Amino acid sequence: MIENFNSVFLLIMHCLLVLLSGIYTIRSLFFPMTMVKEFNLGNNSIYIVRILGAFVSTFFLVGLYLIFRDVGPDGAWTYYSMFFVVGVVMLIYDAGFYFKLFDKNLDSKNSLIDIFISVFTIVASVILISGLADKIY
Repeated sequence: MIENFNSVFLLIMHCLLVLLSGIYTIRSLFFPMTMVKEFNLGNNSIYIVRILGAFVSTFFLVGLYLIFRDVGPDGAWTYYSMFFVVGVVMLIYDAGFYFKLFDKNLDSKNSLIDIFISVFTIVASVILISGLADKIY
């Protein structure tokens, strides 16, 4: 397993991304009210929170699959590239929303933690893309 990811460090980075997407998946699919209350969204948003959780669940499930398949992340450049792109888009929106550059009139809120999660997603995906370049391309 470790040899598939070139090092323990890259395996841990991959597992952290999988864990992050897994936590979001579980929260949004099974406990959407915690997110609705955290972001002050209102009860009518439960449906869309669960739909977003369904999309994120693909990152979680594919990430688990890559850990346990025989060839590890071989050929999985799109997986890590998607993490990078999603991280960049999330960072732009989370930072803009936090600093009230976007959607100023909404009662919803986010925190610096959301921005840090986006930054971590970008950094981790860049590390994995460069560290696994010999395998994923």
